[in-house]
Amino acid sequence: MPETHPETWMTERTASVHSALQTKWLESRRPRFAPQVTAQQFIALVAIAAAATLAAPPTWHAPNDSWVQAFVVLTIVSIVLEFVSVDLPFDGDLSVATISQVATILLVPAPMAAVGVGLSVLVEEVVRRRPVIKVIFNTGTYVLTTSVVSAAVGIIGSPPEAIHAHDHIRVAATFGLASVGYYVLSTLLVSTVIALATGRSVGFLLRANTRSTALAETSAAMIGGVVALIWTIEPIWTSALTLPAILVSRALRHIRQLENETRGALRSLAKSIDDRDPTTYHHSERVSAYARLFGQELGLPDDLVELITQAAAVHDLGKVGVPDRVLLKPGPLDEGDRTLMWLHTEIGAGILNHFQLFRGGANIVLHHHERWDGGGYPNGLRGEEIPLGARVVAIADAFDAMTEDRPYRPAMSVAEAIAILADGAGTQWDPEIVPVFIGLVRTGRLPGHAGHDRARGHEELTEAHAPA
Repeated sequence: MPETHPETWMTERTASVHSALQTKWLESRRPRFAPQVTAQQFIALVAIAAAATLAAPPTWHAPNDSWVQAFVVLTIVSIVLEFVSVDLPFDGDLSVATISQVATILLVPAPMAAVGVGLSVLVEEVVRRRPVIKVIFNTGTYVLTTSVVSAAVGIIGSPPEAIHAHDHIRVAATFGLASVGYYVLSTLLVSTVIALATGRSVGFLLRANTRSTALAETSAAMIGGVVALIWTIEPIWTSALTLPAILVSRALRHIRQLENETRGALRSLAKSIDDRDPTTYHHSERVSAYARLFGQELGLPDDLVELITQAAAVHDLGKVGVPDRVLLKPGPLDEGDRTLMWLHTEIGAGILNHFQLFRGGANIVLHHHERWDGGGYPNGLRGEEIPLGARVVAIADAFDAMTEDRPYRPAMSVAEAIAILADGAGTQWDPEIVPVFIGLVRTGRLPGHAGHDRARGHEELTEAHAPA
């Protein structure tokens, strides 16, 4: 089989992602400390801080009480736009109400700006019948965010004057502080409470959500600055911007829907490949579940665990290009069959590289059949040349394959599979992480699966030896 280089199926960007993630994993092996504050305590702190800001004196005064009309109109617009949102990858959503809420910060003095923004959030939460604790947190978050940003903007000067100033630096600073400050602070508060509630890291949630929303959200906030400017010229045109804002939100929702459908389509294709062979039914789903637990047990960064989990779910995608006579062959594969079978890693990686959402996992799929001693395929990588994610998937894949029936052999017991993993540590698999996976199996933390007697397997574990 001719040598195939990794560059054939992955971009330099994908390679750099894996390099960075492996570095982060090494750094993450320091002991982790449990958070000292619970999600409920954090919510209480946010609520108390928000209430305190409402009692504070105005940070600036609008001339001739011109802010009253802006307060009423922008609060109504915000309430309407709060019902138009886009789901985020890990809980929460993105609302184009940011446009009118930032405009409120620039036109209405605190604490009234915070009252207007908080009221719009509160109405949406109550109408949607969200749990009381979510109503308290979400309302408190945006009241607190609005108050802090409004106070910061007030330091620059009275916003209505600032957005008309001839000093362009001052105008840019006013818009930038209101836009970026509003997005950063609200996102940080939301990511923190989700992290405390789910055990994910704040950094991971910030990266996961800002990766797909930062540009859209900050752009919406900047549009809010333009709305404020338009208001000072002709208020009536501000209300006319509600329809374009709704259309933008619908476009963002469509993008999110396409992303979810792409993920679902690739997973369905991978499942259909498993279904071609009754002995590999749900194989990819199990490998994905094992890989997630394995990565978490290794202490990998959350974003690397997610990447590995996604890649494991489609690791055999390339078998779509393998003929049934090879894939379902009841006996050992001959040299020609093996050549065809080996192509599945390259085919799978090639498919994934056509989808931006999965490009990060293409390198894992490409190399999940490499061996620690360099005897694997497709590139004969050795040791740490093999991407860490591929090493994780290789072990999870091998364990599931060994403990399930195959056309050419019956399922092994758990004890037999552990013994093979132990013997192969340092030759076929990474010797540093094999013991971690064996530990997961020994303690019964892997989800059970069909194809062997799990209880019987655990009784046999005492007979299996762990690698030195």
